[in-house]
Formats: sequence, structure tokens, C-alpha cells
Amino acid sequence: MGEDTAASSFITDAQILNFLNEAQRKICWEGNVILTCATASTVASQEHYSVPTDYIKIHAVFLYRSAGAQLKLTPISLNSRDPRKTTGDPQFYYIAGINVSGANSPDFGLNPIPSSSGSADLEIYFTQSPLAMVNGGQAPEVQAHWQDALVPYALWKTYLRAGKEYLPMAQMMRQEWQDWVTKARQYSQQLRLDSPQTIQDTAGYLNVVFA
Repeated sequence: MGEDTAASSFITDAQILNFLNEAQRKICWEGNVILTCATASTVASQEHYSVPTDYIKIHAVFLYRSAGAQLKLTPISLNSRDPRKTTGDPQFYYIAGINVSGANSPDFGLNPIPSSSGSADLEIYFTQSPLAMVNGGQAPEVQAHWQDALVPYALWKTYLRAGKEYLPMAQMMRQEWQDWVTKARQYSQQLRLDSPQTIQDTAGYLNVVFA
């Protein structure tokens, strides 16, 4: 009991909550723990589209036009983007970024660039970062079977602050946390991720030298 009291003097409730939030974010980064879907509308002649700020990685983009294409877009690398900026019904997407008001914002580009506007015709499936807990009475956003991963992370960080006599406990908690990280990484393999494809350069644009 005395040791527990001594250890608690090195940590505050606010710091523990911060550790739990760190663990939430990290476990979601390591695996596809929280999957979600967002919608967007295509805009004629607009190539780039923002993604939600809590996104970690995009898994798939679908296009649903009331009259025209209804398909899953194929991921391509940024280097495979069509330099001609042709327009039409998008068939491909690539991950990019754009500067908005002096700050970088992640986005994705469509190829070809939409030739007409749509209404909520893009569906983006992605892994998202969890909402931060703001008090001890708030439950984590990660599902119940992942919430057990947060405890060893918070204990690991707490024991590190408590002094060298707590290092054995810290090492035990760190190992338990690493076991959860391994599980999260393996869990990500249950979802087949999009792999960027290369568009054949039939027109030879990649060999053009621009003055």
C-alpha cells in the first residue's frame, strides 16, 4: 500500500488521462482498429479533395454517379498522375497533400479530373484516429476488446516516472503493451488494403522533357 501511494505521487490524473489518449492514438495507428466512411461531392474541374482531419490512412474510394460511373476507384501512385489533367469520370485516386491557409492538409486527387459536379457521390473508407477523452469518466472510443491495451501503456509510463525501483514493473508493462501492438499489426492484415497501380504510359508522357 505504501509503494502504491509513493508511486501515485509521481503522476496526476491529468497525466494518466494523457497516457490513455496516447495509447488510443498509437494502437489505432498500428492497426485498422477504427474504420469509418466519409462522403464528399465531386466538383467539376476540381482535382483535389480534403479528407477528414482524424484520418490515418485511406483504404478505398468509391464513385457513385446518378448517371455515369459507379465504381471503386483504383489507387495509383502520385508519380502515375496524368500530367495532362484530362477531365472525365474519375477512375483512379492518389494520396497527396495541399497547403490551406499556410498549413498542410492531407487530401487525395482524382484522375481523370471530374468533368461535372456530383452530390455526395464519393465514399471514402479510412482508418481514423480516436476522439480524445477529456475526463476520467469518458470511455475510450476504441472498441471494448482494444481498451485493455490502454492500461499497460499508461502503467508503463507511470512506473517510469516513479523511480528506478519501479523499472521491473515498467518493463513488464512495456512488454504487455508491445504484445498489444503486435496484435494490432496482425489485425490490420485482415483488411486487404488498396495497392497503388501504375497507369501504362501509352502516350509517352513520362519521357517528355519540359523546357
